[in-house]
Order: sequence, then structure tokens, then C-alpha cells
Amino acid sequence: MKKALFKENGMTLVELLAAIALLGIVLFTFMSIFTQSAKFSAHNQETLTVVQIAEQVVSDVRDLETIFSLNNNGNYKKVASTIEDKDTYEHFVVKITEEEVQVARPDSPATALTMKKANISVKAKPGFGINEPEFKTEMYLKVRP
Repeated sequence: MKKALFKENGMTLVELLAAIALLGIVLFTFMSIFTQSAKFSAHNQETLTVVQIAEQVVSDVRDLETIFSLNNNGNYKKVASTIEDKDTYEHFVVKITEEEVQVARPDSPATALTMKKANISVKAKPGFGINEPEFKTEMYLKVRP
């Protein structure tokens, strides 16, 4: 009868604390993986949004002789020597500048063409998103004689 009173089938306090500590370490590792995944996903979403906006601006500029023709479009305004969007894109700033360049043909360098190069930059407004450096692209416009 005395053997039955001293028989222990449960877990000790030390075993219980060790199990809780091990579970905490495993959960902390998984939570940090999910946090990094969320940050990476937000970064990719912002990057894709910026690229889509730049593609839209390139589409708007594509058939123009000069970027300043965008001033007639209701979505853009002239600011000094640049064109900016009129808050068309809620969390992003779009700036377009233009410069005249000479483009030489590889087969005939003597017949250089005069073209205009449009520099397009898109950047997230301060306090929005991850605030990566601005996305820049450029395109060439034909100068009609």
C-alpha cells in the first residue's frame, strides 16, 4: 500500500518549464519568419506600384514632341523646368524632366539625330511605405523638323 502512495506518474516542475521554454523558442523563430515575410511583401508591392506608375507616365509621354505638352493634360502641371503630376497618384510623386541630346547612328556617325530625352522619376511620399530611393527611367522623344 505504501508503494501506491509514493508512485509519481506526472511531470515535474523542471520538465514543465523546459517544455515551455522550448516551445517559446520555436514560436519566436516562426514569428520572426512571418514578420520578415510581411516586410518583404510590402517592399515588393511598393516596387511594383512604382514601376506601374512609371509605365503609365511613359505611355502618356510616348507620342508627344515635348514633355511640356503634358501640361495640357489635366493630370500634370509645369513646375519650373519640370512636369509633375497633380496628386494623381495618392502616395507617390512623379517628376519628368527633358533635355536635348544628339544621338549618333553606329553605321553613320556623321548623321546624328537631335532627340529629346525625358527623365522620369517616381518616389514614395515621405511617411508612406518603405521609402526606397526613387525609381528612375528615361525615354527618347523624336524632334520633328
